[in-house]
Amino acid sequence: MARAPLGRQQLLDAARAELIDGNGVVDLHALKRRSGLSTGALYHHFGSKAGLLVAVYEQFHAGLVAAIADDTLPPGGHWGDREQARTRNFVAYHFGDPLAELLLTRIVLEPEVAELEAGALARLTASAGRNIRQGQLDGDIDPAIDAELAGACIIGAVRYGIADQLRRDPRPSIDVAAERLWNVIAGSLTIR
Repeated sequence: MARAPLGRQQLLDAARAELIDGNGVVDLHALKRRSGLSTGALYHHFGSKAGLLVAVYEQFHAGLVAAIADDTLPPGGHWGDREQARTRNFVAYHFGDPLAELLLTRIVLEPEVAELEAGALARLTASAGRNIRQGQLDGDIDPAIDAELAGACIIGAVRYGIADQLRRDPRPSIDVAAERLWNVIAGSLTIR
């Protein structure tokens, strides 16, 4: 992934750190101090504070899509084995990013980020539906299941399920959280 121009990337890095330190809130004065850049740079690169938050979310989501992409999975084999690996990659990505819990619970309340997340979830849901349909064609999933509805339900369950796992104290290990989410997915699809 290509890095953004220096001032832009400095602001993104500073915003991530401020969001984490501020529990989902970015103070512009602290952002300026941390980035070493002016408020003008923020407006130049992002148009507004909301634009900066959208860019942070876009960066997070692009990383997630890369982490769960088909080329990260074992080739061939049973649909369930591949998807169990994808579920683990999904959990590992979220557990590895300290901003994940805030993005899933607090920052998404910003209208611009909520709109962006809705689009991202729609794309993930469509992809899940196609993936489930392929599993049905391969004979690995019950063909009576509505693939598109199952995709929507699974993406919703995984999105809220990972937020729940991130909030737990003590937080489960990646393997335990992935197994919990996989059991929900596998149980809902009647995998053969």
